[in-house]
Amino acid sequence: MATKLSIAKKVFMQEKDLILNSSSFHNFFSENEDWLKPYAAFCFLRDFFETSDHSQWGCFSNYSKDKLEKLVSKDALHYDTICFHYYIQFHLHLQLSEAAEYARAKGVVLKGDLPIGVDRNSVDTWVYPTLFRMNTSTGAPPDYFAKNGQNWGFPTYNWEEMSKDNYGWWRARLTQMGKYFTAYRIDHILGFFRIWELPDHAMTGLIGKFRPSIPLSQEELEREGIWDFDRLTRPYVRKEFLQVGESHLLISHEEY
Repeated sequence: MATKLSIAKKVFMQEKDLILNSSSFHNFFSENEDWLKPYAAFCFLRDFFETSDHSQWGCFSNYSKDKLEKLVSKDALHYDTICFHYYIQFHLHLQLSEAAEYARAKGVVLKGDLPIGVDRNSVDTWVYPTLFRMNTSTGAPPDYFAKNGQNWGFPTYNWEEMSKDNYGWWRARLTQMGKYFTAYRIDHILGFFRIWELPDHAMTGLIGKFRPSIPLSQEELEREGIWDFDRLTRPYVRKEFLQVGESHLLISHEEY
């Protein structure tokens, strides 16, 4: 990756004026600037601060459109760096579009992969922090394959907030993928309906809960024959267990 970027930067410096002034680039920029400008600014700040953890970016930790416009301004000393990220995305768009068109011409359908989550240190969580529950992590509960469950590390979605603009973030994401792919594979489709949510400090998947989850009333449990709620919900240490524990402690102490 470092070698490729090094070469790409040299090529960019040679042809930047030709590419950036072309009508094809201007069309690409105007169609994609809503995500392209924040992405380029994110990449610049990530490299400048040497971390993608945007909580470590000082005054730039909190995104705003005013800050964005200053970061991508043509008058900025780092404008060439911003344009380099435009340039890379432009060429990726051209290459993937060409491949997709060639596949369609040959009767081949491309299916894109859509992961359910995004990294907590991503441009999405920087620009749209309210769309994510940043104090949580996503994973899977314990099962036959993973006794401690799984912790995937990315935050869960704030679906209530997303619904306020009719899920605009998701619509934009799917629309963008629709430019290249005929079908999608949505990784962990169940996550759109319920997700195993963990506190962000969790190391494993043990201490999570499904969100959303529908509670059962006491009456419903009693109808199923579950009635001893104190036994099931409170610590239950009987006297004989303590006595056995004390004898083990005495033996261990004498052996020591």
